[in-house]
Amino acid sequence: MTTPMNPYAKKPVIRVDNKAMFATIRFPAPAEGESAPQYDVDTLENMLAQEGIVYGIDRNMLSSLCQEILFDTELIVAVGKEPMEGINGYYEYHFSQDFSKKPTIRPDGSADFLSIKVIEVVHEGDLIATYHPAVMGMPGMNVRGKEIEPRMMRDMPPIGGRGFHRSDDNLYYYADMDGKIVLKNNRINISPVYEIDQDADMSIGNIDFKGDVVIHGGVKNGIRIHATGSITVDGLVELCDLRAGQDIYLLSGVKGGERTTIHAEGAITAEFIEYAIVSCKGMLHADVLFNCLVNCDSKIITTAGKRSAIIGGYVTAVQGVSSLVIGNNKFGTVTHVMVGIDEERIKEMSDLADKIRSLDANIAKIKQGIEDFELLAQKKGISYKEDPRRMQLLRIRIRDEAVVAEARVRFDELKALMEAGRGATVRAYDTVYSGVTVRIMDQYAQLTDFQKRVEFVKTMTGIRMDPLLDPVPDE
Repeated sequence: MTTPMNPYAKKPVIRVDNKAMFATIRFPAPAEGESAPQYDVDTLENMLAQEGIVYGIDRNMLSSLCQEILFDTELIVAVGKEPMEGINGYYEYHFSQDFSKKPTIRPDGSADFLSIKVIEVVHEGDLIATYHPAVMGMPGMNVRGKEIEPRMMRDMPPIGGRGFHRSDDNLYYYADMDGKIVLKNNRINISPVYEIDQDADMSIGNIDFKGDVVIHGGVKNGIRIHATGSITVDGLVELCDLRAGQDIYLLSGVKGGERTTIHAEGAITAEFIEYAIVSCKGMLHADVLFNCLVNCDSKIITTAGKRSAIIGGYVTAVQGVSSLVIGNNKFGTVTHVMVGIDEERIKEMSDLADKIRSLDANIAKIKQGIEDFELLAQKKGISYKEDPRRMQLLRIRIRDEAVVAEARVRFDELKALMEAGRGATVRAYDTVYSGVTVRIMDQYAQLTDFQKRVEFVKTMTGIRMDPLLDPVPDE
């Protein structure tokens, strides 16, 4: 039964938030001499209904208020239901993507290059990925009884790439071959891998492989390994020839000789390299470079462990050199370090510019000669298209335009290198020994005494040595 309220009592104040997700009620205190109003649950529900509040009503709260009213207090009496979020479609990958290309540091401060992981290999038939379709959410409801639609969940497009196939329902992905698996930009590529579980020696022979080469042993004297992909060697590399179209990882280092050559179109990572000719277009990370001839189009970093150093040899890096130690006072070796683009490449740029100008002028003359043939043909009313002289001019023009195009590509490469090398410096985070020669572009400096924590910077008049205050970078 509905209990009649005091007709003189102030009406409760009912409020709904902007999103209609909760409603409150506040009972004004009665004036002096007025009796307190009395309500029952039905009366209060009717009041809420008159304000459009029909969902999420807290009847327990209403019952409590009927027994004891709290005056001038805003109380929540109805709460809406938020929509339940769904799940966007996603891929579950069944292969590792956590590649650590930096060595861990042992307790003694040395770098453990064998801890580096650079490749993940799968086998034909392996399940490599599972797709989980989007799951739609559940609708909610506001206190006014209006349904709230959940956010629309999205499915992902199928994975592109090569070396695998999908199940008929597009949910499962399987490898079609043994090889290295790489995930990048929602594409999976599985490429061939030549994997050897022993030393690469005369029993294996030379290796020429279109793909990646992984050797779980060392590389013995006299072996040649050429790969269009990357080369990874777990064991010691001796006197040999390594060439990779991508990166090279030498996890136990190199004890080479005067004929040891290591070239990577990408980066090189090695525990140490001794007596080798080294070149790469990407970065070179090593613990120690000892009596090497190094040419790097990026940066050389030898700061991994406490014994990191560049000792002896000729080391060149376009974008800069960072090491703990440069030089040595024990072995009597001479250490040369150069950064920035070298004079040979600057001369090559100049020669290419002259060549391009000369050929462009010649091509312009040829074009004019061909136009003269066309004018002569019009005057005489005959065709000179098959004239041997005109055909010879066309052949020369096509040849010169091809040469110019190739020269411009190389010129642009060298120009980009020059720009990348601007501002390059040499950093020693511990010591640079006397006798070390530092060259930055066209400026030289030869140390007559050792220096501690110093950066070599090119100026208009020479090379300046600045105190190096930065901590050893984690590059």
